[in-house]
Amino acid sequence: MKKYLVILLPLMLVLFSGCPIGLDYALGETGKEKIDNRLIGTWHSTSTESEVQRVTLQEKDGHSYTVKVVERGEMYSLETDDLQGWVTSVKEKNFVYFKPDGDEKFYHYCYWFDGSTLITCDLALLDGGLDAVENTKSLRAQVERSMVKDEWGNETIEWEKE
Repeated sequence: MKKYLVILLPLMLVLFSGCPIGLDYALGETGKEKIDNRLIGTWHSTSTESEVQRVTLQEKDGHSYTVKVVERGEMYSLETDDLQGWVTSVKEKNFVYFKPDGDEKFYHYCYWFDGSTLITCDLALLDGGLDAVENTKSLRAQVERSMVKDEWGNETIEWEKE
């Protein structure tokens, strides 16, 4: 199994960069955690290699987003441009994760802000990989152990709000 498993999507979820891999489990509890209002809006990637070039996140309710891929990149692999999104945190790091309409998989991205710039990185599982993920609890443990490795989070994509 490859050392890195990319797991993010449109704005991140298949949105941001790399070729995200869908997981059967969400990193958080969908519908339980409050959204991050800073993510609301239309974002465009500063990288021409992103799977998603432009994405819009709107508040669906206080605990989820309606996500629309406005402009696909060349490597976009999902069959839909419509997703639902949520946020969670692991060890003081923020994550956004998405579920495409008509799909049962979840796509995850770590995110943070540098001023008004949104920065995302793929969720790499560096300690056991995909085979070690059996449920949300094991996914969170896998992410915690991976985050302390030097190579975790090295590849980032920057996003500017329109």
